[in-house]
Amino acid sequence: MQICALPHVMACTLLALAFMPSSAPAQTVQEIVTRHIAARGGRDKLASIHTVKMTRTVASGIGTTLKVVVYKKRPNLVRVEQGPAQAGPTMTPRGINADAVWDMVQGKAVPRQPQLAVESRDVDGDFDGLLVDWQEKGHTVVLRGRETLPGGETYTLTVTLKSGLVRTIYLDAKTYLDRRHTGVLNLPNGRRFDITIDFDNWRDVEGVKFPFDIMEERTGKEPVVTLVTYTDKIEINVPMDDGRFAAPVK
Repeated sequence: MQICALPHVMACTLLALAFMPSSAPAQTVQEIVTRHIAARGGRDKLASIHTVKMTRTVASGIGTTLKVVVYKKRPNLVRVEQGPAQAGPTMTPRGINADAVWDMVQGKAVPRQPQLAVESRDVDGDFDGLLVDWQEKGHTVVLRGRETLPGGETYTLTVTLKSGLVRTIYLDAKTYLDRRHTGVLNLPNGRRFDITIDFDNWRDVEGVKFPFDIMEERTGKEPVVTLVTYTDKIEINVPMDDGRFAAPVK
């Protein structure tokens, strides 16, 4: 055991501290979100995108393959068209516009109930990602710490959206890109699922990173639903008239 004489206590203390393992300072929510935005391409690059068109193939666990085309226009206009991949041009739309969140039911556009509409605007209508400008959107974000998922460590953040819906977001601790989202999905007719969404194969599209592979698992009272999404193409700043997002009128 080393014994320090009184005049040399300070020197011995400093020497001991020099050999103690150092711990990295804890990061704040804002620091993590800043790194996340930078990893996506930076705030200026994100803000330069006004429209996005995503063409995708979605395979379900029951052998069904869908073609899905997503149109999004800033700030929160959305149209999703989907249909069997082998059915040619026949596609069923749903969408979000300034007036309503709507689905097609038996050939007629039906608005979603108010709470479901608010939740859909928060999630599906979000243009940049839930963490970008989260305070301005009225969300609350809490950093829960780090958690190990398959593939490595993540930062775990709980996001309470303005609508009251809660999402847990796992950001890769090295890349700061989304690895997983979990939460609850509420759908019309009282359908409710617990969801786990995994993001992979991030690619650069005109300076902004997007996940090209997405796997979603829905569990609950109904049979488990597994959806695997492969992105065929992402097009940035394609001209889109606001009328594209209007509900069809028969």
